[in-house]
Amino acid sequence: MIPQDLKQWLDIGHAKNGNMKRSTLRNIIREALEDSVKQCPAPTQNVGLNTANRDRAIQADFIKYGPLNVEEPGDYWEQIAKRWNTSVEAAKKSRCGNCVAFDISPRMLECIPGKTSEPVEDKDGILGYCWMHHFKCHSARSCNTWAAGGPIKEDKVSYDWQKRNLKVALDSEPIDPSMYQDI
Repeated sequence: MIPQDLKQWLDIGHAKNGNMKRSTLRNIIREALEDSVKQCPAPTQNVGLNTANRDRAIQADFIKYGPLNVEEPGDYWEQIAKRWNTSVEAAKKSRCGNCVAFDISPRMLECIPGKTSEPVEDKDGILGYCWMHHFKCHSARSCNTWAAGGPIKEDKVSYDWQKRNLKVALDSEPIDPSMYQDI
C-alpha cells in the first residue's frame, strides 16, 4: 500500500512529466484546498496572533473595535454614533453580534479553545470570530466597519467566508498594518 503523501508526490511527478490527466490534477488541488478551508483560522489557535490582530483593530482609526469594557464603555458609543451620524441608541444596535462577518457557527465555536472562551457565552453575549479583521471578538462590542446581516450561524457559510479569506485565515503572522491604509 502507498501512503497518501507518497501517492501525492508520485502524482505530482506524473504531472511534471505530462503523464497525468488534467482532471486528476484538478481533483488533487481541489482536495488540498478543501482541507485548507476546513482548518481553524490561525488566530483562533494562537493567542499572540489573535491579540496582535485585535490590537490593530482597536488602534486603527477606521476600525476602532470596542468598547474595551462593555460594562463601562466610556464615550465609545457617542464616538461611534457621531461617526455614523446617528443616535447613541441606534449605534448600540449595531454590534458584532449582528454583523455579517461575525461567525458563531458550530465549527467556529469548536475552533475557539481554552479557558478564555469557557463558557463561550456570558451575560453580555458570546465570543465569535471576526472575518473582517481576523480575531476572536465579542458580540457585545462593535467597530466602525460593522455591516448588517449577521451573524454567521451555519458551517457552510463559515467555510465560504474562510475560502474567500484563505491566505489571511491560515497565516501565522499578524495582519500587515499597511493593509488598513487607503491606496
